[in-house]
Amino acid sequence: MRGEAATGPRPMEGVMGGRLDGQVIVVTGGSRGIGAAIIRRAVAEGARGIVADLSEPEVALDGVRYVRTDVADRPSVEALFASIRAEEGGLDVLVNNAGIQRVALTETFDPVLWEGVIQTHLMGTFHCSALAIASMRERGGGSIIQIASVAGLIALPGRGPYSAAKAAMMSLTRVMAVEVASLDIRVNAVAPGSTRTALVEEGLRNGSLRLEAILSEIPLGRMATPDEIAGTVLFLASPDAAYITGQTIVVDGGWSILGIHDRPDWLRGD
Repeated sequence: MRGEAATGPRPMEGVMGGRLDGQVIVVTGGSRGIGAAIIRRAVAEGARGIVADLSEPEVALDGVRYVRTDVADRPSVEALFASIRAEEGGLDVLVNNAGIQRVALTETFDPVLWEGVIQTHLMGTFHCSALAIASMRERGGGSIIQIASVAGLIALPGRGPYSAAKAAMMSLTRVMAVEVASLDIRVNAVAPGSTRTALVEEGLRNGSLRLEAILSEIPLGRMATPDEIAGTVLFLASPDAAYITGQTIVVDGGWSILGIHDRPDWLRGD
């Protein structure tokens, strides 16, 4: 299959450096995967990075500091922003990337697990964005970027709370964009499709994900790399996107054009 050979471009090191010179970027869930790629690219383009995560970064980078943060807990987020104010004086870019995944049918979904997904994705975005706006107001502007998902656009069976939260994040993006436009704060979202992160690689190894089924639904025939998602985020954070707000950019290789066709075995009723 063509998708197995096509692995996407290699990560770009220092490309177009300087677009974020002197800016402070905060990435929730920035310790690994897409979040880590965003931090790496931002630092390469001149930013100072803050990773807000429950886990320490897998790779230490110069110009990046780690603040242990539970985005679902308002006091924890308040402590994060107090630290940013004390150490960096504020922030210029917030990327709401933290998230968790749970899979079950709606009928049998554990309410506690359902609530946890909503709290992390949606309430975490709310907590961080609300406090970021206050900081950006003082600095005369900024950029907030949500990491949404194609799951908020098409039906992914078994992922009810995740899909609902991602759809809500895209809607919240539009609302916030209007609310803060006069403050010169831009709010946008990126909706990735299947992305080859460590979590996905593990799923492919243990059989919970099927590569052929995934690739059959993507017109470009391959999954994205974390660096490709990061590139879109960095574009939205940069002056190149100064006239873009309230938008969701879908980065899915065309997946959402076709929608889902191959249902998991446990949904077939065979």
